[in-house]
Amino acid sequence: MAIFNELAIATARRPYPFVLALLLTLLVFLWTTGPQKFSPAPPPRIYTPTVGHGSDAQQDSEYISGRFGFDGTWNYTRDYRNLFLTQEQCDVAFPGLFEEVERPVKLRKNKKVMRKELDDTPALNGFIRAMIFDQQLYIIDTYGKIYSRGIATLHALHRAMLTSPEPLPNIEFTMNVDDKMEGHPQWLYARQGKNQETWLMPEYGFWSWPETKIGSYGEMQMKAILTESEWPWSRKMDKLLWRGATMNLEVRKKFVNVTQGKAWADVKTLDWHDEGSMKNDLKSMDEHCQYKFLAHTEGNSYSARLKYLRNCRSVIVAHELEWMEFFHPLMQKDGPEQNYIEVDREFEGLEKKMEELIEGKNQKAIEEIAERSVRVFRERYLTPAAETCYWRRLIRGWKEVMGFEVEFFNVTKGEKKWRGVPVESFLLERRLEWDPY
Repeated sequence: MAIFNELAIATARRPYPFVLALLLTLLVFLWTTGPQKFSPAPPPRIYTPTVGHGSDAQQDSEYISGRFGFDGTWNYTRDYRNLFLTQEQCDVAFPGLFEEVERPVKLRKNKKVMRKELDDTPALNGFIRAMIFDQQLYIIDTYGKIYSRGIATLHALHRAMLTSPEPLPNIEFTMNVDDKMEGHPQWLYARQGKNQETWLMPEYGFWSWPETKIGSYGEMQMKAILTESEWPWSRKMDKLLWRGATMNLEVRKKFVNVTQGKAWADVKTLDWHDEGSMKNDLKSMDEHCQYKFLAHTEGNSYSARLKYLRNCRSVIVAHELEWMEFFHPLMQKDGPEQNYIEVDREFEGLEKKMEELIEGKNQKAIEEIAERSVRVFRERYLTPAAETCYWRRLIRGWKEVMGFEVEFFNVTKGEKKWRGVPVESFLLERRLEWDPY
């Protein structure tokens, strides 16, 4: 007890040295008896999307070493889902893909797109006005809708932004997801040759087309590859396949009439509202891959089927096209890089052409057309990697010809109001204004 009394008296006289000693003793105790010592965090795992093989440890090492990253040479298995390519890498991976951005940039380089042109663009069914500001996508205005097209397109654009390894510029633009639009500098799915002001964007099906039960583009590609594994060229049917609604369109009615009753054709019209037609005549897109020859016909303007047909190792037979999508400059109708067959728009030469294709002596050359179609489109220019590269080039190209700066606020009598709704909220609510709950 005497010891404790003396210690208490000493502490009362000189409290600070005692407290300091006590704290030091406590720190030493905690450091030496704690469950673990602090150590630097391990380096983060480098993420590069790919399809690979081998043990987990081996793959970890390969990821960190960068083996699975884009190395300047396109490799489909490794690169097709790489959404993180830089602009320079996109140029190397996809030469020729960006012609439909470079063309309107050249057209408007000395005649900038002004805000008034956006204001004057008619808000017709399928209209969307939006802006990118500080790496965020905002929806400013919309009018009407066409099924899920607008939502799908905004999802695809947003994905390209989120995965960009480089900053994207502030822009303001309009798009329309209907089939036929012209006369204004806006983003559309397709254009005729005369519509020089049109800027082409990837269409909705590259995200998903659920209404027709085709599903997402990736889903369709996977199913096509699985079907192809069971239907090599030697097993495919020697016929020209087509399914679709004529929609009272002359080009489709002519095609159906020319192929009616022909042994080389498997052509049937569909009625989407007739249960019997859907049950007996409908072919899924991957079932198209069971045929050697696939017909492509335009619709109200372009037809969304073409990108799906490009996923089959089959020969596409198309009439002369009046409408083009962003990837059409890569289509070759003749020459050593031929990747499809073209016939006249009246189909007068179709029967002769089909006889040549089916009965011709050089079947190897015909098979090579199908092979090039897959190699060029399914395995390169119509991959998710190519699509995201195109979206980002479209954004940068549009910025080059913008003659105004993006205004984030509307200012009225000194009061600032946001001009747009963040795309994340718009995609959930699918409207620009709503009340809480």
